[in-house]
Amino acid sequence: MKFFDAGFLQPTNTKNIYRLSFLIIILYTISLFYNLYLAPLYSEEPRRALVALEMLLNNNFIVTTILNETFYDHPPLWNIVLAGSIKLFGYSTFALRFPSAFSFLLTGIITFYMGRKYIGVKFGLLSALYYLVCADLYFYFSLTAEIDIFYSLLVILSIFSVFHFYQQKRFYRLFGFAYFFITLAFLTKGFASFAFIIITLGVYLLYNRDLKLLFSWPHIFSAALSAAAVYFYFYIYGSYEDLGKYISEMWGLTHQRTLLGDRFSGIIKHLIFYPLNFVAVIFPATLFLLFIWKKEQIRNIKTQPYLIFLVITFIANFLVYWISYGARMRYVYMFFPMVITVLTYPLFLQLGDINWKHKTYHMFFTVIMIIAALACFVIPFIGFFSILPHLKFTMPLFGLLLITVLIFHHKTIGYPKHLFVIAFIVVCRLAFDHVALPLKALTSSSAPNEAYADNIHKIIGDEAPLYLFTRKVYADIFKHPLNFMKRHHF
Repeated sequence: MKFFDAGFLQPTNTKNIYRLSFLIIILYTISLFYNLYLAPLYSEEPRRALVALEMLLNNNFIVTTILNETFYDHPPLWNIVLAGSIKLFGYSTFALRFPSAFSFLLTGIITFYMGRKYIGVKFGLLSALYYLVCADLYFYFSLTAEIDIFYSLLVILSIFSVFHFYQQKRFYRLFGFAYFFITLAFLTKGFASFAFIIITLGVYLLYNRDLKLLFSWPHIFSAALSAAAVYFYFYIYGSYEDLGKYISEMWGLTHQRTLLGDRFSGIIKHLIFYPLNFVAVIFPATLFLLFIWKKEQIRNIKTQPYLIFLVITFIANFLVYWISYGARMRYVYMFFPMVITVLTYPLFLQLGDINWKHKTYHMFFTVIMIIAALACFVIPFIGFFSILPHLKFTMPLFGLLLITVLIFHHKTIGYPKHLFVIAFIVVCRLAFDHVALPLKALTSSSAPNEAYADNIHKIIGDEAPLYLFTRKVYADIFKHPLNFMKRHHF
């Protein structure tokens, strides 16, 4: 007890709070990449991997292909990033998943930077850490080779550029960086990207009664450069493939993901459940709603220009997805750091209070910590986990670590108490990486495919050709055998 009374982790001991935060960040970074390579590729990952591999094999970073057939999907930037990661780390699942996890970490760093600059260091840390332990991203999507976290990073950089440089009145930088990052977003996911910059500039300049900036030379020049970059990309693409078909396919994807592709029968259900799902998947920040339901807290948010910007930008952009039947949650990942930052502010202002809200919040996590710690001691005795014999030695260590976090959480107050909530979630992710990912490598439906691939590689080595025989190829052989052999160099 004296250890805590001495002020080691009292809310006023800023130096030790920063040391604890640094330790959590180190553990967090380890948790993002620990065992990232183990689970076989699944869902959309194999397709992303194949496109990136063919880029390297064909030495063509403009036209995406699958089995040397043109793949009309997204523009090539994400596949270029994957190909670069493969060149850096070698042909591995880790190389394919690294860019997504790293983009997630970068988004957290940017969230911290903006929070620190426009509100304060402690607030920036707290909001960024709560974003980084957001359940949907931390325990699922950051473990995949999917496109959406990287794309969200580019959109966030564009949106934040608008506010950051507007505050400094550096308008060439404002429009230059905003259009630069949104052009990269276009090269990642297509036409819909420009909607973010149009909506953000429109609502924020309207709010500031400064719409004349839309007609300024910095805006015209930056928009023209962006348009030129898009034209140049299409011009190069057209020298390889059918440009008209490519644009039509790309627009088709945009059409499906906006209100243009809606069906009335699903609108009502989507309008009700989409925002509710959004609130749910930002957990644990979902619980911050406990601290915001007072006019006083709304007024506190209105005193911060940065938070006002985040609120109006989020509402204006999210509305497009809210009314778009078929929009999926991963399409709005760029709004997670914005909403979590806003929700963190009322909590941050009330850290010194001791009331039912704080007691409810921390009691919830106390119960979860106890259950998680007990689970670590029980798992080695459950038959399902016997496939991983090392768990009998390692899981009790995780259990002891969780008990340690629980004790510190119980003994501290205010800001440090929340840091131990975050530390608990980080330890849970480490335990998840240690148990779930090895299990997935052994028992998932994709595991046999990986085993087959390893056996094939042992037979043919690195140099011998490998031919894929599918129903489509079977039909192609017998319908047009000469064309087939010429096309595939038989």
